[in-house]
Amino acid sequence: MSHKTGQTLLPRLASAALGLALAALLAACAQQKAPAPVAQAPAGQVDQDRLLAADQEPGSWLASGRDAGKTHYSPLDSIKRETVGRLGFAWEFQTGTNRGMQATPLMVDGVLYTSGVAGRVYALDAQTGKPKWQFEPPLKLKNARGSCCDIVNRGVAVWQGKVYVGSFEGILYALDAKDGKVLWQTDTLIDRSRAYSSTGAPQIAGKYVVIGNGGAEFDSRGYVSAYDRETGKLAWRFYTVPGDPSKPQENKALEMAAKTWDPKRDPRYGGGGNAWDGFAYDAKTNLVYFGTANGAPWNRAYRSPAGGDNLFIASIVALNADTGEYVWHYQQTPGERWDYDATPQLMLTTLKLDGVDHDVLMQASKNGFFYVLERATGKLLAADKFVDANWAKGVDLATGRVIENPDADYTKGKPVIVFPSGVGGHNFNPMSRSARTGLVYIPAVHSGMGVVSAPLPAYRPERMAGGTQLAFATQLLVPGMLPPALRSVTTPAYLKTVPSLDMHASLKAWDPVARKVLWEHKYASFMDHGGVLSTGGGIVVQGSIDGHLRVFNDETGEVLKDLDTGSPLIAAPMTYTVNGVQYVAVLAGTGGGGWNFWMPENVAFTRGNDNRVLVFKLDGGEVRKPDLLPAVAPIPEPPAQVGTVADIAAGAALFGRNCASCHGNAERGPVPDLRRSGVIRESVAFQAVVRGGALEKRGMSSWDDLLTAAEVEQIRTHLISVARDAYASQQKGGTVAPAPAVKEGHL
Repeated sequence: MSHKTGQTLLPRLASAALGLALAALLAACAQQKAPAPVAQAPAGQVDQDRLLAADQEPGSWLASGRDAGKTHYSPLDSIKRETVGRLGFAWEFQTGTNRGMQATPLMVDGVLYTSGVAGRVYALDAQTGKPKWQFEPPLKLKNARGSCCDIVNRGVAVWQGKVYVGSFEGILYALDAKDGKVLWQTDTLIDRSRAYSSTGAPQIAGKYVVIGNGGAEFDSRGYVSAYDRETGKLAWRFYTVPGDPSKPQENKALEMAAKTWDPKRDPRYGGGGNAWDGFAYDAKTNLVYFGTANGAPWNRAYRSPAGGDNLFIASIVALNADTGEYVWHYQQTPGERWDYDATPQLMLTTLKLDGVDHDVLMQASKNGFFYVLERATGKLLAADKFVDANWAKGVDLATGRVIENPDADYTKGKPVIVFPSGVGGHNFNPMSRSARTGLVYIPAVHSGMGVVSAPLPAYRPERMAGGTQLAFATQLLVPGMLPPALRSVTTPAYLKTVPSLDMHASLKAWDPVARKVLWEHKYASFMDHGGVLSTGGGIVVQGSIDGHLRVFNDETGEVLKDLDTGSPLIAAPMTYTVNGVQYVAVLAGTGGGGWNFWMPENVAFTRGNDNRVLVFKLDGGEVRKPDLLPAVAPIPEPPAQVGTVADIAAGAALFGRNCASCHGNAERGPVPDLRRSGVIRESVAFQAVVRGGALEKRGMSSWDDLLTAAEVEQIRTHLISVARDAYASQQKGGTVAPAPAVKEGHL
């Protein structure tokens, strides 16, 4: 072998060895698994320990009131008195709906979770508003017509990776917090032949998720249900009023309650007492608390002719969260007959009274009294009027019994003016207690109503059960609009005996220890009682139906900032931080009591009711206002009158009982003005809507199970008559007013 040849082979051999080594290396790498993707942090991981330590992560908002006590207070203080002048628009999210928005969003680990109309759920990036997922439950309104006050929803619960929400039709859903996938669902309604609905936020209580229902104006029997958080299996159920007196009651608590009802009462009306809002849970005592609504029928003379307190209506009830067993109750309004639900927000906190710390439950009730109770026992510690309340003279703290004013009892056949009205001194809109000042900021209402007993129509399923005729105080200023039965309360002599008829709302700063109002900010409209937020920055934040978000000094009530959003605000604002930036968020959309018409002071009257999530931050921009609505078109010439005089009268009665609570024929509102509707022109089209459900996706349920075709035609004859009267007035140059809002039942 020559030297030259040897020099040539050595590099070749080295190259071959290198190739073999490289091939072996590649083969070994091919056998290894590809690197795993970086795992995302689990979503919605709230638990009891984290909630109880909420103050240690002030940038989060973990439950409907931020903390376990539902105080609607945040320690955050970047947005404060000195900086709030710089508050501006950060981002918005449009939901595409136009009904009531009442929920307070939650913020967990950078995600904003909120509910919307009828139980829709939105998960949004808390910094940008970009949607992560949305959930829209099927809406079958035919199975859930039991709502006096819009198809609203008051919030979600987030717990251990799940988002819980109750849809309007009564289905409780558990959604995956990361993508909105339905993990389980269960029907919470026990009887779909009765008028039930679900509008409240679910409450996590120990091992279970607890929820109630609405429908006390109709023929429902209230109850509270607890479901296993993981599976949706029913764990226990507690009825809030006794059942049929001819049958055994479900437990000893109901046997006790039955003694406070007429044993010969008509059980078809259900009894009411629904727990549609106002839930809380105390891990220390393992008690779940809730408030109950009015009775059904509204008028006790029909509900329980022999009288009685009618437990557990208009009460706060405490149950063992594990078993659902009764522990205690406190009835605020015995024998309730003025629509004084005990369902406003329940707040858990600690108060120092006479030098001693007390774990208390507080509520500013619809009946006008601010209550303070011992959480463990239900012992009454305080009960004071925070608004005018002439239905009662006071409360005996020794017995806990209210001292009623006999002159406020309309069931004896004499009309009266009573304060508060059914709107309540405080309703569903959350109040807030500041840990900084110790004050409770209440969205309060000064309102009265004229009310008189009226015949109760024969029982028909899913109909309002009132037995009253009533009118708000402002209507009493125009006696000519009132039915004869109410006109006697408009005499000057009688009006001197009741509070002023000047109805208005106000934000009140209430001292629960001194038991008095320290300051008040008044609004012109009695509908202006939006929910409240207070913060460590020394501020209180509240929205208004005039579209303004106002920021107040928490000690004086001075307005520090006024942002015009162009959208009506009734939900409670909340606040959170992302990457060190503090935000304030609030849902926009009017709805609730009086949801079916917009008064001129409501910005929806001029700019509509587009539902939005509005978010603000320091040094933000200008808020985009919705465009102005076009002018209201004149009433077109109606069709020729059909039907007889008797048909028109029958149609008016049917409309009043079945339709008027939604269709007020207002000039502006979320429901059509039927005087302008082309649907009333043709019987076939009208039947298709009312009985055929042609517009169910737009919120108009089918009534084919409750109204016959002949009855629907009678309703059409009435509407044509109303349209023709309005058209004639219009042609003569007169004003076209909506039909009077005075009707049998509940406003």
